[in-house]
Amino acid sequence: MKLNMKKKSKRLNDVIYYDLGTRLAYVSSGNSITPYVKKFSNKSRIVSTFSFDALMKTTIEVPKTIDEADIDTFLTESVYKQLNMSADSNFEMYYRKIDSGFDADNWSYDVYLVDDNYLENAYSDLREKTQFIDIATSVPFLPLVLYRTNRLDTISNHIFIFIGDNSGTFSFYSKGELIYTKILSSNIHKLRVEFNQESSLELNSIEFEGLVAGKSHNVADYKSYLDSMLNKISRDIEENIMYVKRVYQDLDPTAIYYGMSIEYNEGFLSFFRDTFLIETKPYNSLSSTPVNKGLLAIADISMTYASYLMSNTNADIPNFSHAKRPKPLSQRDSSQFITIIVGLFILSLIYPIYNFAMMNFYSVRSNMLQSSYDNEIFPKAEQYRADEDRLKAQIEELKKQKDEIGVEISNMRNDMGTIRSWQVEYIQKSKILNDIKKKKKNSNVRVIKATANSSGDNRSLVVELNLFSRTQQDISDFIKELNDKGVYKNVITDRVI
Repeated sequence: MKLNMKKKSKRLNDVIYYDLGTRLAYVSSGNSITPYVKKFSNKSRIVSTFSFDALMKTTIEVPKTIDEADIDTFLTESVYKQLNMSADSNFEMYYRKIDSGFDADNWSYDVYLVDDNYLENAYSDLREKTQFIDIATSVPFLPLVLYRTNRLDTISNHIFIFIGDNSGTFSFYSKGELIYTKILSSNIHKLRVEFNQESSLELNSIEFEGLVAGKSHNVADYKSYLDSMLNKISRDIEENIMYVKRVYQDLDPTAIYYGMSIEYNEGFLSFFRDTFLIETKPYNSLSSTPVNKGLLAIADISMTYASYLMSNTNADIPNFSHAKRPKPLSQRDSSQFITIIVGLFILSLIYPIYNFAMMNFYSVRSNMLQSSYDNEIFPKAEQYRADEDRLKAQIEELKKQKDEIGVEISNMRNDMGTIRSWQVEYIQKSKILNDIKKKKKNSNVRVIKATANSSGDNRSLVVELNLFSRTQQDISDFIKELNDKGVYKNVITDRVI
């Protein structure tokens, strides 16, 4: 999915794109990409792309015990050993950590490198015109800048297909990172040769482009040959799509960006969309300026790539240039030492003046501080002390009130305990007297007087009854009945008259 293109990243205006295939240069001019016809100079900011064929790739395991600052050295030494390279070989390298599953001992790194000899030979013509090549990369890496500048979202899975004059590439990105890339067998030169052989024509590159773009007057006469060419390209692409779906099953491609270095008919996109059942968009739509050729789209994206890398020197996108422009003196490691030496020399010259000035400064400053203390700070300090004494007195008074309230609460709790005991005793008395009253109804005994008192520990209740009966046996039966209930601790007869 493409984001709002109105928000473009800032791009340097003086960046020049150099096409290695045609040996032509392009520059952004207003709202178009135009050929650069001026003379190169050492001040020219140049970016170029070279064939992905020139890159070597390997995967290296790095022990997790290696310090992060030493990874570059470790990978460089490992490349020499793993690829059996001679000690005098020089190369440009780019590497990135990959998620290869859990490994308690090692990290895995994909390492891309290109031989300096190849770059020297490939860019010999350009080096005769200018001393520096600021940025050199390969087409499969260009989409990295589209994610870094928010021109593509980082939640989707995109396929980028670009068929150049002499090389074609298939690249698969997931969440803004390159997952898989492969060289296609299709390229413009090969497709034109095969088309001429099948159709018995002898079209040159311009005539072939006109036919592919649908601008030739006899396009319909060669539709079968164009369809054959489309089938060859689609089989080449399909092979890689099937591989991606098989190996990365949880990363389903959501869009294809298809492009060719030459202009082509829009029917190509519909053909691939119907063939692969994946939304297919023109590679040219990734360009920040309207272009009709994939070559110009590559130029536009490359200039954005260079601008981003020049503005973000620590950005994690590759630059394989063997002729990089030296960093400004202020950014070099040696500049720190020079800065320190110059600084010390200047300090040695101004130290006497500095020492005299500082002595006078501190003298004046001391007098100002003493005056400020006498007029402002001392009166405030006295006021703070008075406030402190007043607050201490308030705190003592509050503590005293707190203690008095604590005593009142303690007394109240004792009173509540007494009331509680009285309530419990009252209920017990009521139950006993009620029980005696019920028993009396069924006997020949009459209660003359009843008293109830608690024992000293408030754990038992003593009830004293004065009874009257005509016979002693009636009183004995009454007492026995109370005893038989089992709810009274002890029922005794004190005196009988």
